[in-house]
Amino acid sequence: MMGTPALRLRRKRGIAGAIVRSEEALLGTRVRVSAHLQSEQRGRVGMITGRWGHPSFVALDVLLDDGSSELFWHHELEEIEGVT
Repeated sequence: MMGTPALRLRRKRGIAGAIVRSEEALLGTRVRVSAHLQSEQRGRVGMITGRWGHPSFVALDVLLDDGSSELFWHHELEEIEGVT
């Protein structure tokens, strides 16, 4: 099984994506904006292109599939399983 330990644990529980952990938010990771985010951005998909802030609590630049770029807190994103 591929992915981070947190992602593997969530897969075992039947959860589609894992919240991106601050220290595991790597450039190039494919992500989805969390369904729990109360925003018109939720559900959108993209790739992490930048990291800002303290390593334990980062903000992430995400290049969305429509070509726009947005800044999110790490906990507002879910890693898309099986996609790099």
